[in-house]
Amino acid sequence: MFNDSEDRLSAKEMRKAIRELGNAKVIAHKLTLAPEVAPEDKKAFTRDVMKNLSRSKGLDLDWFAVEHNNTDHHHVHVVILGKDRNGSEVSLSLKDIEKAKEYGDRYLEKNHPREFEKAREAREEKEKERLELRKQEWKERNREGLELPWMKRGVIREQLEPYKEWRAKKDKEKEERAPRGDQAERPYHNDRIEAAGREWSRSNTLGELQELNQHLWDNYGDRIGKEDYRKLTGWIRDKERARSEDREDQGGKQGKEQVEKDFFEHNGKKYGKEDSYEKLSGLAKELREKKDRLPVDDYNNLRNWIEDRDRARFAGAIEKGVEQARNKMERNKSGRDLKAAEGPRVLDPMQDAMMRNPVVGVFMQVASIANTVVGMIKLTENKDHLKENREDLEKAKLDLDKEPDAQTKEQHERKEERRSNLGKAIERNEAAQKERERQAKEKKERDEREKRDRDNFERGGWY
Repeated sequence: MFNDSEDRLSAKEMRKAIRELGNAKVIAHKLTLAPEVAPEDKKAFTRDVMKNLSRSKGLDLDWFAVEHNNTDHHHVHVVILGKDRNGSEVSLSLKDIEKAKEYGDRYLEKNHPREFEKAREAREEKEKERLELRKQEWKERNREGLELPWMKRGVIREQLEPYKEWRAKKDKEKEERAPRGDQAERPYHNDRIEAAGREWSRSNTLGELQELNQHLWDNYGDRIGKEDYRKLTGWIRDKERARSEDREDQGGKQGKEQVEKDFFEHNGKKYGKEDSYEKLSGLAKELREKKDRLPVDDYNNLRNWIEDRDRARFAGAIEKGVEQARNKMERNKSGRDLKAAEGPRVLDPMQDAMMRNPVVGVFMQVASIANTVVGMIKLTENKDHLKENREDLEKAKLDLDKEPDAQTKEQHERKEERRSNLGKAIERNEAAQKERERQAKEKKERDEREKRDRDNFERGGWY
């Protein structure tokens, strides 16, 4: 190991220096210097970089380093202690890392100019190839309608695959997925999934599986793969059906369950596949906001009905837009022909003479600049009234405490009443501040949840 002044240091010295910093906020920072061109003298290279980094931070950095020459790309590991030689705390940010890279490039450009220039040209060529590849990928995705906003992506998707063909394909896939004969009763004894730190199977109770489903929805980090989640929802669906069959008459029930329900009830209202997009999407939004849950079958039906209505809304949208644009162009063309037939525009002589006056021209130019400046002024108010109100109340309370002691009992009671009113006002202000923070947090969570649901819906997998 080495540092800024010693060429041969033992690891014991570094460990001793680290032990002596046991009470520091940061014990040490680890930094790897891996230049594009391997310098002949890596110690001189490291010392030059660390010297410039110390100067830029205004600290006397205490550091240890070691060379690694046993890999294809030689590099240097640096350990920077959490306190410099003067006892000041040391912090490193991404800007400091960028500065270290810049100092290393300066050293290489000065001491290895030819190698550094070749490496830079190779890097620029590689970056150009990478950008060209990304450009080609973007063109391909743009051609498929994947780089457009959500609404327009739906329109392009509709044109690439017309609604009627998409609907027929969906129905065919649904028929193929439907269980037939002995497949409907196929056992799931060997099915297992890993979720929330344990194993789950069809043998778990309905309540346990529903609690797991709720846990996965509430804890984004614990979510599982699509195939495992399909197994879970399949188990829940089968157990819900079995419970419904136990409660109702068995006559003809099994035959009805094999057919997709055309409607379901929620909070006393009926929702069916013939309902409008606004009604169905409104129910989905209500479920998200109230954190309510539907049975698995009903929820899947709701999702499919919303997707069906959404695609139906945009069926033929491009043709309609092209037709509207064509009609507009024809109207504009006819309007221009009419104006041409009317002849050139005639100005009033007095108006023409006034507009040629240089003073009027300067005035009009100043007015245009003033209009631009006024348009740049933000009319939204950014004041935090709750914070200003709190500061005024605190100031009033301090002023009250600085007042001289009351001489009479009546003055003392009046002063205590004022202090009590100020305390209550401060409490109300704190409650209002907490309520505002709570609403902002709920809004942020709701927006993130809606964005996540929208992204999942677009990818074809709601979960």
